[in-house]
Amino acid sequence: MIGYDEVPDYEIKRQIVEVAKMMNRKGLVGTYEGNISVRKKGKVYETPTMQSKELLTEGKIICVDMNGEQLEGELKPTSETPMHTKCYTLRNDIHAVVHCHAPHCTAFAQAGQDYVDMASPEFQILFGRVPCLGYGTPGSPDIIDELPNYIAEFDVVFLAQHGVLAVGETPLEAYSKIMSVEMLLQTYFTRKMLFPESMCDLPACEIEALMKIRESNRKG
Repeated sequence: MIGYDEVPDYEIKRQIVEVAKMMNRKGLVGTYEGNISVRKKGKVYETPTMQSKELLTEGKIICVDMNGEQLEGELKPTSETPMHTKCYTLRNDIHAVVHCHAPHCTAFAQAGQDYVDMASPEFQILFGRVPCLGYGTPGSPDIIDELPNYIAEFDVVFLAQHGVLAVGETPLEAYSKIMSVEMLLQTYFTRKMLFPESMCDLPACEIEALMKIRESNRKG
């Protein structure tokens, strides 16, 4: 899919609800945590604030403009709307944004740590690195101060002390990137616990080869 300009509004809302329920089933969000958005021309369809992802319906999805002004819906926009709209202004190739508090991702975010895994070919091909942005109060402009420094190169970033943010062509793609990082982190954690003294890193020549694969994939 390339953009949502010709996609009916009801289908956009259906996709958002579907991914919201996936996030809930996988334990990536608490009752009121996380948000999902889709850009269609100058509009952004998104999950409202303080609504359970498990109980979300298409009728609860709201719509704002690129300035965050509400255009449709009875419920209130999430306070993190500026984080979503900023992603869209920084990259024309993305049409969906997903933010959540996936446990392993959030542990890295709370520690203010980038995630780099030199032992995992899959991680190297898919991500290479997941950077952690500096801290900003949730819902304030500060939380996205460093976003322009990273979003052009990285589709997934940690938000210090807060959670994880991913971008993609669809909500499912953005969600899938978070789910992939979360699963890779689970393996990373298990490896560190079981084999703390083992050197598992791939040789430098293999890392270089994997980086070339990742670059080739990014260029399409």
